[in-house]
Amino acid sequence: MTNEIHCARASVAATFDLHQVADLTGTPAPPGNLPALVRRYRSSRSAVVVLALQSWLQRAGADLPAPEHRGIALGTETGSGPDIDEFLAESIRRGDHLVNPALFPMTVHNAAAGNAAIAAQCRGPSVVVSAGVESAWSALDAARALLVDGSADIVFVGGFESQRLSDGATGTVAALIALSTDPAALGRDHLGPLTAQLHRAGVRPEAAAHPGPSETPRAGDAAGASVAALVRFANTFARQPGAATEPDGVAAAAVAR
Repeated sequence: MTNEIHCARASVAATFDLHQVADLTGTPAPPGNLPALVRRYRSSRSAVVVLALQSWLQRAGADLPAPEHRGIALGTETGSGPDIDEFLAESIRRGDHLVNPALFPMTVHNAAAGNAAIAAQCRGPSVVVSAGVESAWSALDAARALLVDGSADIVFVGGFESQRLSDGATGTVAALIALSTDPAALGRDHLGPLTAQLHRAGVRPEAAAHPGPSETPRAGDAAGASVAALVRFANTFARQPGAATEPDGVAAAAVAR
């Protein structure tokens, strides 16, 4: 173990074909149990975050620290907005006394982080940051702080965003990496020191929380900028930054909603 923070390769999950909105190139991995997760949580936000984290754990085969030393830090601009909309729409359609009570817990901003923490037995700090389009980078800054002050030995960090697609449906994407001062905790997905990976990707370490303008989304509403920014975050943590779904790049799981 060293005092230097190391990073791991990103894992991405989405409810739609990311080719529609951003340059996450290559062939997505099979969606696995994403449809079942959507049914379980009644929220695509929680489903994609849980799937991205489960996919990372399975792929990395890491020697994780004890659950109480595992943390989560997520950034999101759009947050639980779609879940709030669904809850209100059902309240109006069916009446307050008939609305599905399972929908309400998903309307809070940290629902996805909480569900992911339960799924991966993360009993350490759970942080959700909402700081605009580049919220995932602010979450990265928060994750580094958790490691520096000893609040966690590994932090799963990234974000989730939603946007309206051209067919009128709402698409959601999540991207997660892992940070630790112990390379062994990152398993097969260990990339190296965080500062070195940011340098390879052209991101200045001291400005990682505010890396500059995001790519322009190809389609969708204004929230598309948040999705594009999250894809950019994921591309930073490919073995070859920018080639997100090549065999040595980001593993993406996608399924049409």
